[in-house]
Amino acid sequence: MRPASAWNTLDVSVEGRVAWVRFNRPERRNGVTTEMAVEMYGALTELAGHDDVTVLVLTGAGDTFCPGADLRPAEGASAGARALPAAETYHSARLLRELPAVTIAAVNGACAGAGFAWAAACDLRVASASARFATAFVNVGLPGELGLAWTLPRIVGANRARELLYLSPKLDAEQAREYGFVSRVWSAESFQAELGALVDALAGRRPEALRVMKQSLLEGEHLTLGDYLTVESARYLAMLTGAGAGEVAGRLADQGAALRPAGE
Repeated sequence: MRPASAWNTLDVSVEGRVAWVRFNRPERRNGVTTEMAVEMYGALTELAGHDDVTVLVLTGAGDTFCPGADLRPAEGASAGARALPAAETYHSARLLRELPAVTIAAVNGACAGAGFAWAAACDLRVASASARFATAFVNVGLPGELGLAWTLPRIVGANRARELLYLSPKLDAEQAREYGFVSRVWSAESFQAELGALVDALAGRRPEALRVMKQSLLEGEHLTLGDYLTVESARYLAMLTGAGAGEVAGRLADQGAALRPAGE
């Protein structure tokens, strides 16, 4: 993994089993430039090779997640920050969706445009009560990018996805939860603590179980039930009887003890 100093628009770090990717242009409210899009693709490509990472958190520096494109890059911005990105950088959304790690969009403020699309590509989305959401593309005469028209219907359903894309209403955090776009909303004061607890809970799971579960969820979107059950049962039995069987047995025993009524 490149050192922290190698990134200009992101803050990328790995702490144990957890990778953190932060949009890091707080002076521009984390607005997206071409340089950020390129770095996002590069960071996710590198993290895909970290087998020890089981959770990835995508969030923003300061009090903003990512409001979409920075339409007025700062004076003196490099040519790389102003040029159109290569087509491959748009596949950062695919990398987020297909990474072996569980991906969490921790939305701590404004989330629109490309920021909304990157959040939609994650496995889970949680929000601060101060967060605000909009697809925003239609407002600037664009049809959307980063796979949003593909991911959003799978999250909120076809009708609501069309409403969000065609009309771009502004949603607060509770409305985003009602739509099904985010699953949890925490107060601004408790956001970091609650996020930390969620990350710790996921990072404490058996890594192989998380990876196989994510792979199964992705494959379940295009396999028939019969084909899926064939694949799932083979993986399940392999993990139940393979090298990690002892760990599974121990966890089953612990869970059984925790579920028994007191006094038994």
